[in-house]
Amino acid sequence: MKGRVIGALWIAGALLICFFGFGGAYFNALIAFCILMSAAEILIISVGQPWRMEPLACQPYGIWAWQLLVLFFALFGCLVLSRQQVAIAIILSTLTDVGAFAVGKLFGKHRADFASRISPKKTYEGFIGGIICSALTVFFCPLFGITLTPRVIIFLAAGGFFAELGDLIGSATKRQLGIKDSGDGLRVFPIVGWLEFPLRGHGGYLDRLDSISMVLMFLAILLAP
Repeated sequence: MKGRVIGALWIAGALLICFFGFGGAYFNALIAFCILMSAAEILIISVGQPWRMEPLACQPYGIWAWQLLVLFFALFGCLVLSRQQVAIAIILSTLTDVGAFAVGKLFGKHRADFASRISPKKTYEGFIGGIICSALTVFFCPLFGITLTPRVIIFLAAGGFFAELGDLIGSATKRQLGIKDSGDGLRVFPIVGWLEFPLRGHGGYLDRLDSISMVLMFLAILLAP
């Protein structure tokens, strides 16, 4: 628990400093860095430690390859979207994750069959609760100067679904690579292993970016000029 609290403080502090400090010039760069670290975790494990993979992961186009594609589009999002839009994507995915966990924990009784092989504990109640909670993002839009245009309304309506889809793809990627913590990828190299320090107790970068990257991809495609 102590590790998770410290990790949460690191993450929250870094996001707030980069968003409000230095004119927000480094906020998108911070998210882009985390996306690149997520891709590095996948590549190191998939290429450097093939003995840890389940058989399906050894196929040329395993689910982990699709996860890399999502991360690529999310990185594109960091280049074309404003820091306010990226912040809204993070808030939406966070509300979805919290809502899915809370509703699933309190009211979840029916296991989601479509996700049972990937995430056995996911329930239909939690899935629906996450999507509903994502709608709360609408209250944050005025705070970030985002006007509720038709495209933004579409994003708010469908963003929760994409956040849950991103979470499932991230879980499927880890299951396929035979890991529980994506941070295992960087930790095999002591020289760069310290880059995982801010996330100790929270998994690795992919653990934190799986749903966010999918939402960023969706937002970038929807709002990119």
